[in-house]
Amino acid sequence: MDKFAWVLVGAVALGACSDHGQHTGHDAVPQLGVAQQAQGDITVTNAWLRPTIEGQDATGGYLTITAGQAMALVGASSPVAEIIEVHEMKMDGDVMRMRRVEKLNLEPGQPLALKPGGYHLMMMALPAPIPEGQEVDLVLNFEKPDGSKVDMPIKAKALQQAGGMAAQGGHHH
Repeated sequence: MDKFAWVLVGAVALGACSDHGQHTGHDAVPQLGVAQQAQGDITVTNAWLRPTIEGQDATGGYLTITAGQAMALVGASSPVAEIIEVHEMKMDGDVMRMRRVEKLNLEPGQPLALKPGGYHLMMMALPAPIPEGQEVDLVLNFEKPDGSKVDMPIKAKALQQAGGMAAQGGHHH
């Protein structure tokens, strides 16, 4: 494969960057990866991220968070990424736009899905590729209404998206 083709494959595989096309409504989240993880009032399920290829320095992380009390996701960290930000993707007219979100509020007992095409963890400045199947340590940072902080270590697995957008060719990031 020539260099342009690898760049194109990397851009399609990234999946969490700006989208100049329409989403086709395929929001399937793989039910694979690391099982439910809980700490105190916080439960995380379906934690996964897209694997990367050589030269790709960013990827998206996805998971579902349920909190037992009001709090906000305010950040994340990992040894595999120098920068992790919470991002939102949404349509602005005919263009999909991505923006950083400083705080993502969680309502008690209401699952919040970070998934392709919506809220997600944008993992940037990756020093090395993340191959499919690699388990990645992450720490999610939460803030309670009283200002107290909660850090929750979790594990996510690098997975190709099963079913959904990538396999059906309807997702063009």
